[in-house]
Amino acid sequence: MKRTLTTLLAAAACVAAFAQQPAPAADAAAPTPKTPAMQIDDLLSGAGAFFLATADGDQPKLRPLGAHHVVDGKVWLGVGEFKNVYRQLVANPKCEVVALQPEGGKWLRWTGRAAFAEGEEREKLEEIFLEAMPHLRKIYDKSPGKRMMCFTLADARAELIPLMPPGEVLLDETAAAAPAPRKALVACFSATGTTKGVAERLAAAIGADFFEIVPEKPYTAADRDWRNQESRSSVEMADRASRPAIAGAAPDLADYGTVYVGFPIWWYREPSIVDTFVEGNAAALAGKTVVPFATSGGSGMGDSAKNIQALAPDAKVAEGRRFRADATSDDLKTWADGF
Repeated sequence: MKRTLTTLLAAAACVAAFAQQPAPAADAAAPTPKTPAMQIDDLLSGAGAFFLATADGDQPKLRPLGAHHVVDGKVWLGVGEFKNVYRQLVANPKCEVVALQPEGGKWLRWTGRAAFAEGEEREKLEEIFLEAMPHLRKIYDKSPGKRMMCFTLADARAELIPLMPPGEVLLDETAAAAPAPRKALVACFSATGTTKGVAERLAAAIGADFFEIVPEKPYTAADRDWRNQESRSSVEMADRASRPAIAGAAPDLADYGTVYVGFPIWWYREPSIVDTFVEGNAAALAGKTVVPFATSGGSGMGDSAKNIQALAPDAKVAEGRRFRADATSDDLKTWADGF
């Protein structure tokens, strides 16, 4: 009995001692997993300098960059508004960033479409970049043409690639957000119906939409008399600032990747009403391929492509081609397939 009592007292003492021990600390909170943007930012930081590849027409261009920031869950890069790289990204937003890990034998490939910040977001990001690099304020003083243009990559895919693949996909927006094939538009001005006939055959041959540039005041035969210096067309073509009015509005150009612009040759160049169409839609044509084509029995296109490029400076204007009125659908399609 005495032994049993001693055992019970010992057990009770153990329980009491245990109860007086402090409760074990809760497990430390698990670290928050890094988002793909944070991982990309870490890789760019670790590399120090990284490389941005763009396209200048059919020529690839590559240059080192160093500045980047994560803002609102996105990795942002910055380029100068006055630099060729900015003009290249506006004309063709497709680009790629590459960064090499200093250790570990892996490298980052981040591919997508440059999406530039606008409005208040642009102002905020520009200030973030300049606060981090105050010595650049002398260069980027926010005067016209001297801004820091900030962009991120949209519809992007980021891969961490070992020297011997396979690699690790950090981000893939391309499958869910792949843009639909971009349509083509054939727009034309036709005074006699000749250019319209060629333009309609072109549109049918390549499956493009068609839009006729119709003057608000139609051109009569007398208006088109090139031998009369007092005729309407002679007066308009002599004045390079002339912009004859167009009847109705052009279609929304946002859905089109390529815009073919057709016209007859007047005074060895595009008619003034074509300038009205191009200049009036210059902002909508930014980043798009614009392909001039003309109808003429013998006159060449002169400086038509150069003139159109000046009116739509952010578009990619092709050299274009002159066709005869009897151009076949096969000839037109073969030519158009090159754009």
